[in-house]
Amino acid sequence: MQLVALSLVMISLIAGDQEAEKALAKPLDAERAILQRCVKEMVLIQPGQGEFPASELAPFRISQFEVTQELYEIIARGNPSRWKGPRNSAEMFSVGEAEEFLKRLTARLQHEKLITADQAARLPTEAQWRYAAAGGTSTKFSFGDDATKIDDYCWYTGNAAGNDPAVGAKKPNPFGLYDMHGYLREMCAGVWKSADGKTIDEKQIAVLGGSWKDSADECATAARQPFAIDARDDAVGLRIVISPVAAVADAAELSPILESKKLELLWADGEFTEGPAALADGKIVFSDIGNKMYVFDPKSKETKVFRDPSRRSNGLIVDSKNRIIACEGANTGGGRQISVFTITGDQLEVTTLADQFEGRKFNSPNDIALDAEENIYFTDPRYVGDEPRELEYEGIFRVTPEGKVALATREVSKPNGIVYLAKSKSFAVSENNPMGQRRLLEMKQNDDGTLTIAKVLYTFESGRGIDGMTVDSEGRIYATAGTGDRAGVHVFSPSGKLLGVIRTPGDPTNCEFGRAGEASVLYITSAVSKKSDGKYGLFRVEVAGKRADR
Repeated sequence: MQLVALSLVMISLIAGDQEAEKALAKPLDAERAILQRCVKEMVLIQPGQGEFPASELAPFRISQFEVTQELYEIIARGNPSRWKGPRNSAEMFSVGEAEEFLKRLTARLQHEKLITADQAARLPTEAQWRYAAAGGTSTKFSFGDDATKIDDYCWYTGNAAGNDPAVGAKKPNPFGLYDMHGYLREMCAGVWKSADGKTIDEKQIAVLGGSWKDSADECATAARQPFAIDARDDAVGLRIVISPVAAVADAAELSPILESKKLELLWADGEFTEGPAALADGKIVFSDIGNKMYVFDPKSKETKVFRDPSRRSNGLIVDSKNRIIACEGANTGGGRQISVFTITGDQLEVTTLADQFEGRKFNSPNDIALDAEENIYFTDPRYVGDEPRELEYEGIFRVTPEGKVALATREVSKPNGIVYLAKSKSFAVSENNPMGQRRLLEMKQNDDGTLTIAKVLYTFESGRGIDGMTVDSEGRIYATAGTGDRAGVHVFSPSGKLLGVIRTPGDPTNCEFGRAGEASVLYITSAVSKKSDGKYGLFRVEVAGKRADR
């Protein structure tokens, strides 16, 4: 009888534990639903594409609504708001509390796998907020210049009895964003600055848009006020931007590296130029994937054929012996190998260094880099070419100076540009997958020569990712990327902060610093216009950075 009684007690305890677990799961499920809704309510803004006017901004995601109290409460574990309601906008928190909320929200969203490890929830920059608020318009309000229509779009002194409605009760702007003009003023990243970008007060930030305490005129798209970082106000809240961890710099923070001179067109008769590389005498050899190679002489400014046919050469690099090492790609006439060109006087000797791995032909060698010992690392994606693929993956390979081939990594889905970072003894690699990730990665070089992803430096949320790259003596990365109005050489700090973009007239493909007195001259292969069927050429521009020594 005692055993039976004990068993019944155990069954009761187990049942009780299961019920307790179910009870605990309910609030977690409710919180997940709120977090899922937060992400679902983000709007992707893509300047220069579709309905979005051209801008210097990179694509970003911004929330349709101001942060609601239900979201703020599950993250901050408290609700300081004066005007209570789960779908009301959260208010009455300081700038520091807002930043702590965003930090915790980022961790929670990453944990729930609702955003990737290289994304973060942030305050919008002023430029992002204004672009989103305008909704593609240039009028006083996103709905026009007629202030009499404001009641349909905005909570302000003319129709608000207090900050007590749920978000989204009024009409959205043309981008589908609600309450941009009224309800609450919204915090933006950065300190309080003048219109020309000069810091006025580091203990204040800008709050943009109007609120239920403001008049109609104070709710215009351009409305802007200072807000003390330790202040709290029931007319101030925030809106979330989801962006890469390596955040885009605001225009006022651009590095002097971009104070470059005018871009100079040197030659414009190519089918698809690529892979500029500087010889010891300063001449620039570059590929035209139309199946030739050319050489440009900075002294005479003449461009001549270097090799015809080129076997679809793409990325090029020059080693310490002044030999040219070439990636020969796929497609008709493509070599699908790594070749070495030795120049002796007027003679050109071409040898094959590597053309297969474990008995299988490469996909289409694309771009190339040399490490400190002059081991060759090259990317091997397949973008074009009808030849049957023999490798089932697209990897990065390592070739010793003697020609021994090894697989360095398969971690990158479609590797493209690659450059050696001497300061950190690692590589910058572009993952440029039109159907997947478009990222700038730092890859650690292991003792055995293999590569592993050390960190994600930058993520392109949409558009054309990075093609070819180079690096300057300070470790800044110059990466060709973007299309249309966003085409250009994107300059990143060593940590992955986007410093700005050197604009090109068409889509750029690769870049390299000059030599022999041109260490601060950046050579760029690029389309010469935005036309999809246009010519490609060779450009150069003088920048503040200079060539890095390997």
